[in-house]
Amino acid sequence: METLPKLKQYIPVDLLRSQDETIDIADSFKGRVGDINSYLKLWVYSNGLAQDIRNWRVLFFGTDPEHNDFRVYLTMADNQKLDQQRIGRVTLYFPDNVFQIGGKWEEAYLSFIDPDGNVVSTVNFNLVVQGSNFYARMGVHAKSVIAEFQELVDKLSALVDKDSQEVNNKVAQLKADLDKLGDATKKDFTDWLANFKQTLTDAMAEINDPKTGIYVRYNQLLDMTKQIQETLKQAQFHDRPFQFDTVATMKAYAPLIAGDLAVTRGWDNYDDGHGAYWNIRVKHKDEVPDENNVISLDNGMVAERNSSLLSADSLEDFLYGYTIEIKHNQCEHPLHPAVLYYEDAIGTERDGLGKTSHGFGQTNTKLINCIAEYPDVNTIKVKIPRNFYLDAVPHYKFGAWYLIDGNRTIKVDLGMPINDAKAQAGDGEGESYLSPNTGYFSKPTSPSDLRAVYIDEHTQRLLWRD
Repeated sequence: METLPKLKQYIPVDLLRSQDETIDIADSFKGRVGDINSYLKLWVYSNGLAQDIRNWRVLFFGTDPEHNDFRVYLTMADNQKLDQQRIGRVTLYFPDNVFQIGGKWEEAYLSFIDPDGNVVSTVNFNLVVQGSNFYARMGVHAKSVIAEFQELVDKLSALVDKDSQEVNNKVAQLKADLDKLGDATKKDFTDWLANFKQTLTDAMAEINDPKTGIYVRYNQLLDMTKQIQETLKQAQFHDRPFQFDTVATMKAYAPLIAGDLAVTRGWDNYDDGHGAYWNIRVKHKDEVPDENNVISLDNGMVAERNSSLLSADSLEDFLYGYTIEIKHNQCEHPLHPAVLYYEDAIGTERDGLGKTSHGFGQTNTKLINCIAEYPDVNTIKVKIPRNFYLDAVPHYKFGAWYLIDGNRTIKVDLGMPINDAKAQAGDGEGESYLSPNTGYFSKPTSPSDLRAVYIDEHTQRLLWRD
């Protein structure tokens, strides 16, 4: 019963949220200066659907209250009880010593990077770090990779200075001793000293070379790092379509740039699947838009109709529109259900036992992707694509639940040990049904923005209103 309060620890993040939205995490993040393994729990969605973030990376950018910039990858883990990266629930761990100053950060945001290296979305959030007087007295702040490199250079310089002083002292002592030696011995040592000085001069020349010297390369690395930091600050990520009531409003909206996605209103709302989706791009040389599938924008760009996109409700209804509800009575939340579809299992053949073209045994076997919901600890709702619908209810046997409709069978394995007595007690109480949503794949909305043009007494043409 304590699952719901624990789920509230996760901060919901929709990758297709409004661009200027900033998430306040003050109630969920309690990081303190000097903490080790400070973490943030997120539940990642994409347009309202749970997002599989396995093999993704999360990059943290921020500027603390003393204007120090940070750019680090966070450690993604699902080692806490309710973490599941497959459905977007994840715990992000900050590296040690990131939080060195207490107070509200000037800027903080996360970039989500998919397995192909694409930046899918950025999320801005308010970050407040609690102070620690002990750490403030004892901590040493390393501002960046360049600062660490400078520290190494300083240490090397100090060692060189120390060694040089020791050499000078020894040379002075040797000169005093040489006064007691004969001319021949003194000449030999003078020659050796000259060679040593020449070797040292050559080494310093390598260090100070104006093209390839260490000091020059250090300055080049410093300039390169500053350029990268400036580029990252100026980078823009477009992660949500702009929405407009009419095409005319879209044409007049100046901020649209190449790479943006625009949506014009459909019959009922922006996301009913009947509105138009537009890709914003640069106008080609000598291109003459037809103002139907390609629209000229007032800012010089063009909007090209994209008919490949589906609305969120239609897509979800298509992918997960068939629900199988099972009363398993195991007092647990099965985390890894598996759904198998096959035909002509023994005893279900259309023309009788063994009378199929392939002989005995099932055929056309498929492992079906699914998502799960848990109304309570004794019930699971498994959702699969609606085209696998069977007119049947689930029945328990041999550690799994089966739905049989003619020669077609669906097997649901909950992926955990099953108590047969408890499972059989709820046998026959489950059900299966199609989603009642109103997307393209169920009950389409009647159009209200059409007009009729009479061609002759027998023919009319239906046109969309502007």
